[in-house]
Amino acid sequence: MKAEIISVGTELLLGQIVDTNAVYLSQQLAKLGIDLYRRTTVGDNRKRIADAVREALSRADVALLTGGLGPTPDDVTAAGIADAFEVQLVRHPEAEKWLTDLLLQRGISPSPTLLKQADLPEGADWLPNPVGTAPGIWMEREGKIAIAMPGVPAEMEAMFEREIVPKLRKRISGEVLRWRILRFSGIGESALTDLLGELMQGSNPTLGTLVKPGEVWLRIAAKKQTDEEANALLDEMETKVREKTSQWLIAVGDEPIEVLVGKKLKALGLTIATAESITGGLVCSMLINVSGSSDYVRGGIVAYTDAVKMHLLGVPWEVLQKEGAVSETCAKWMANQVRVKLKASIGIATTGYAGPTGGEPDKPIGTVFIAISTPTETHVDRFQLRGTRQQIRERAAYLALVQTLKVLERI
Repeated sequence: MKAEIISVGTELLLGQIVDTNAVYLSQQLAKLGIDLYRRTTVGDNRKRIADAVREALSRADVALLTGGLGPTPDDVTAAGIADAFEVQLVRHPEAEKWLTDLLLQRGISPSPTLLKQADLPEGADWLPNPVGTAPGIWMEREGKIAIAMPGVPAEMEAMFEREIVPKLRKRISGEVLRWRILRFSGIGESALTDLLGELMQGSNPTLGTLVKPGEVWLRIAAKKQTDEEANALLDEMETKVREKTSQWLIAVGDEPIEVLVGKKLKALGLTIATAESITGGLVCSMLINVSGSSDYVRGGIVAYTDAVKMHLLGVPWEVLQKEGAVSETCAKWMANQVRVKLKASIGIATTGYAGPTGGEPDKPIGTVFIAISTPTETHVDRFQLRGTRQQIRERAAYLALVQTLKVLERI
């Protein structure tokens, strides 16, 4: 089965919101073994929606639409689908009854405006909305299917999982797609690709790379008739990849880096503290964004000025004068001292130039020092990052956790 996604909403085209629905659907379709060929975004325009549906179904078996099912005049997805299939909009009696009962239960008068949501393309089936009020649409003709879901992510996800997945499973024949992420640090994308050689050329499983700050992700994807067969292919390929790259492998899976660090800290029974200059608390914020992080996060110090670095972290004045706050020595002092002062097992420190002003001839904008301190050693790395001020700060915070994970893997 081949699919395309059509995201409806002028606000998407204006960049007012991020299209997380398309990302979610892409992931879910892959899990179902449905090939996604294209994603399209159109505004709240009846003709353009109809054109997008026709074009999608000229190439694919199913078109999944999100957005434009509400009661307002600019909610015209149902009308666009009707035009694409050359039918009229009609009031669906079952959808109307369901909607009326739902509104009354919530103490809302079922006005003509709200009941407009029960106007569906003639011949379409309706899909209950487990969370909201807008019914979904399942329109099928001559083996081609158009599925419309609300644009609100919580409504869309609930409807997709409860109503649409079971229907799609009945029509899917053939293979399932499963994938696995192997994460590397200390090796670049091109070097990793060269190292894997012919493995990168395989057709099943396939290998693909994605660059993250301080990491390279390798995706292994396999198709087979069953989950067990697909996972067996993944296991076989992972073994081959590990034989060539084990010294750079830091994790398996696509969990956020802060989750991986937290799991490793808990497994080792260790605690952590942060001393941040350039990142201004971003590293600590990432760590405590994980539920249960109070088990291992001791706290953090934002030491943005030289005075704070001296008085709270004990960085010697001579170091700041001779080598500067943005230096390997300063980062080492910060990491050591925050570990000791906050009685943690691990200390992280970040210092650097985020720009757009500042920097030095030998330390231009984007220079970042990250130090990781343990009771037995302190390791400092220098990075040269690019981007806006915010991008450099965020990448430095991510890199700090990548470096921490690498140290934890050696403990």
